[in-house]
Amino acid sequence: MKRALILSAAAALVFAACAKVEKVQTKTEDKPVNFGVYVPQTKAGEAGEMNNAKLQSTGFGVMAYVKAGDYDGSIKANFMYNQEVKYSSSAWSYTPIKYWPNQLTDDGTTDGQGAWSQQAQKVSFFAYAPFVASAGGTEGIIAMTAKDQTGDPKITYKVSDDLDKNVDLVWGTSNGNVWNNVAGGTNTVAEGLPYTNLQKPAIDTKVHFKFYHALAQLNLIAQGSFNIVGVGGDAKDGVKITIKEIELKVPGMYDQGVLNLNNTTAKVPNWDFTSATDTDLTLSISGTKLHNTVIDAGDVAAASQPAGVTNAEGPVLAANKYFTLLPREVSTNVTVKITYYVTTDDTNLDDGYSRVENIIKKTITFPNGFKAGTKNNIKLVLGLSEVALSGEVVDWETGSTIEVFLPKNN
Repeated sequence: MKRALILSAAAALVFAACAKVEKVQTKTEDKPVNFGVYVPQTKAGEAGEMNNAKLQSTGFGVMAYVKAGDYDGSIKANFMYNQEVKYSSSAWSYTPIKYWPNQLTDDGTTDGQGAWSQQAQKVSFFAYAPFVASAGGTEGIIAMTAKDQTGDPKITYKVSDDLDKNVDLVWGTSNGNVWNNVAGGTNTVAEGLPYTNLQKPAIDTKVHFKFYHALAQLNLIAQGSFNIVGVGGDAKDGVKITIKEIELKVPGMYDQGVLNLNNTTAKVPNWDFTSATDTDLTLSISGTKLHNTVIDAGDVAAASQPAGVTNAEGPVLAANKYFTLLPREVSTNVTVKITYYVTTDDTNLDDGYSRVENIIKKTITFPNGFKAGTKNNIKLVLGLSEVALSGEVVDWETGSTIEVFLPKNN
């Protein structure tokens, strides 16, 4: 028999089947489904690092399934499909509002919370961010499970080699709270696992998502070494180190993957790479993609260059920019090629300054690869060896002595 689920702000429900009569609640108190979130310290999807402030500006999407009995991935999203949840006036909201299915208590009474005479209806929630109204394009969130498709909700993600198009994909899980339901039971969903099989709460309770990063982050920092040996020291006479271009090559990385929002290991994203291909990912950084404090200003004097790379660690990529990588937890090599200039003002020179181009290439190894949710840094220590000048006078060598008689003495 096909069952129909009817949700209403106020309902009087009457059930009859053959000669069997069930107990009926005539007074119901329907509770709306409310959401809350937490994110540990986005070309579909807004680019940028996802944190609480970013989540509030982008919102998140929810897939929800209601089923008589436990969730098993056998139905389509029949309660919410890519439901946008927005943040405004210090609260999360969505439309249209959905209400919890009413439940029957164990002893058959209705305890003022509503009634249902068959197997308990349970709701399972899955979430992701940043929200996209429609997945598409060639980078970021490019696809998601269709509304008429059964099975777990999934997000397809494509890596971008463009620093400005890196989308920080996160997925929502339980925060580990105990869920008391009107039937007198509890749901305890382990922190970091999805909210599955929730029954109507006994009190007003939010489905409070805790979002985790599904990708790995790769960033660059730089520090100048102005000593002959070691790191640090001060630049002399206003010398500036400025960066023209950086190229990163990461072999063996997946270019795209499918994230199953129904992760089975707590706090670990459920990625599927079976249809993806390994690729030598090349990432190039130049121009405005470099941080404005280190970007080379061209053939001009040191006084007209930015602060440059100093003896203190500083950012290399433009503010709030970084690369996102699909997780790869095996030893991974990264080849770094950097082109930078050392500019020194010198009034004795015709141009008033000297500029020396340096091109350095080196392969480094991340022994544990790139784990989801981790920030990984490549620190570029740009070393300068001071040209030290000194002098000494060489003693006269003994030359020849020629005897000349002027005049010749006979």
